Amino acid sequence: MYRMLLVLIASLASFAQSFEGAFVGDLQAPNAVLQLGLTLKPNPSGGWSAEFISLSQGRAKLPATATVEGKHLKLDIAPARISFEGTLSEDAQTISGKFKQGIEIDLVFKRVAELPRPIRPQEPQGTPPYTVEDVTFPGGADTVTLAGTLTLPKSSAKSPAIVLVSGSGPQNRDSELFAHKPFWIWADTLTKAGYIVLRYDDRGTAKSTGTFKGATTNDFALDAQAALKFLRSRPEVDSKRLVVMGHSEGGVIAPIAAASDGQLAAIVVLAGPGVTGEAILRKQLPDLAKAAGAPEQFAQMQLDAMQKQAKTEPWLATFLVLDPAVALKKVQCPVLALNGELDLNVNADINLAAIEAALKAGGNKNYLTRKLPSLNHMLQTAKTGAPLESANISETISPVALTEVTSWLARTLATK
Repeated sequence: MYRMLLVLIASLASFAQSFEGAFVGDLQAPNAVLQLGLTLKPNPSGGWSAEFISLSQGRAKLPATATVEGKHLKLDIAPARISFEGTLSEDAQTISGKFKQGIEIDLVFKRVAELPRPIRPQEPQGTPPYTVEDVTFPGGADTVTLAGTLTLPKSSAKSPAIVLVSGSGPQNRDSELFAHKPFWIWADTLTKAGYIVLRYDDRGTAKSTGTFKGATTNDFALDAQAALKFLRSRPEVDSKRLVVMGHSEGGVIAPIAAASDGQLAAIVVLAGPGVTGEAILRKQLPDLAKAAGAPEQFAQMQLDAMQKQAKTEPWLATFLVLDPAVALKKVQCPVLALNGELDLNVNADINLAAIEAALKAGGNKNYLTRKLPSLNHMLQTAKTGAPLESANISETISPVALTEVTSWLARTLATK
């Protein structure tokens, strides 16, 4: 017993001297204080894995190359030209050293049990008043199996159902960004209102199989159509009341799905484009540059770089030329399109006007387009609409947007 106690004490002492764990430090930058997180863990095959997390900038994660020699740590993030060298304290509770990115700044990381998570008051708490089921179903290609979450009202009657389609980039089923989980909030709100809701990880992301890189908007539309097919196979679903609701790029996919599926009851377009990707960028890039305080010519440099990049990236090549009006003119089911007044990614005035024009040209008379005051691209209540502002807003989705959608769906589907 005494021998075992000595072994335990030795093991604890060894662990105490380890860099393994989570740390937080306040970086005194020239114009602001940035809170940085750092996670370190040993690899089974040797060496260390490390990750910087900018907690003050939307929890942006930067994988780092880590070198550990005794109590000395060196980190390099080559793409951002960031490095850090520090020494672990005797009690292993702090790492003190120098942060370098152009200039050198003293930085002390302090050990924490876990990295702080921003307050997100809209996230559901406790046991939900509906059924939650993890599901898998075939995607829009043979190599793709989509994994998602199905939420179902506790009702013996068949219920209307909604597929949620995420925006650009590899998104998980919650469409998680800046520690916000908007699709979780949408699913919770809509399921409580009586709808079955399906949200899923993008192909090649989280628990879904397949490859995300190289896939285009048209490929993601096939996945959305596969999600509709899955819902139609469920006995709880009222197949005459199926809805596709997409955010951002998902707002292009919803009309594509409706154009090829004449049985949809409605679509909802949230912060969705009505013009080509190139037209989006010609407004978006200058607006974002201005919000970031970047020189005016920076926007044109970005656009030039993206047009060159499109020659080797299928998604970007498709995005630049894809015209949502082509699908919108074929949509005959009811349409709700909402954009935020402060949306710097997808300008409300330009895109809502284009969406309305395309629907009118196609003869659709059952639609509603609305610009919501003070809302940004994520449909949060904002002050500037700058992307990084989203990380510091506790609200995930404005109650105004939630009410607009649920009220419109209730009116629209009541006639189905």
